[in-house]
Amino acid sequence: MLPESTTKEFSILSYLDQNSDATQRQLSEHVGVSLGTINILLKRMVRKGLLKIERLQPNSVKYFLTPAGIANKLERTYGYIVRTYRELALFRVRITTLLHSLIPERVKDHVWFFGPDDDFSLLLKEILEAEFSLSEKRVLSDIKELSKAIQNTPKSLILTWDTKSDQQVKALGVEQVNILSRIAIEG
Repeated sequence: MLPESTTKEFSILSYLDQNSDATQRQLSEHVGVSLGTINILLKRMVRKGLLKIERLQPNSVKYFLTPAGIANKLERTYGYIVRTYRELALFRVRITTLLHSLIPERVKDHVWFFGPDDDFSLLLKEILEAEFSLSEKRVLSDIKELSKAIQNTPKSLILTWDTKSDQQVKALGVEQVNILSRIAIEG
């Protein structure tokens, strides 16, 4: 985890990269710190050679990322991407391991996934196809579709990933397991 001041510096660099004429007040609101803190951080970043300030008028300035500032921002962005991919890979392994424990081979046709059509559902579809040879059609986001699907598969197991979906499935009177809750308990 990065120190808080480093995170704030990255936030400032990113914002100024897109908004070079931003005011300290706008930076303060974007980063979520006081104007005084923004002033201190900007001065520190100028001393480090990450930023250059050009005075346009007595009460107006423009900020420029120096080559060192651009390199610093890119380095931090790269680090963030690497950490995110590592976390995603670990999360994917945990989900796959959990699903292997929940879905015995003999009942694969009785398992449905229900929840919002979001990034998690995309990840589930990838895992189901790669690890279980199950169709992405097993991942549903419409309660009417789920209700129809489970009529044809008695003793279905429904796997969810958010509380709203949990409540909708419970209202159908069907067994349901929240994947994220199980990962949190077993992890």
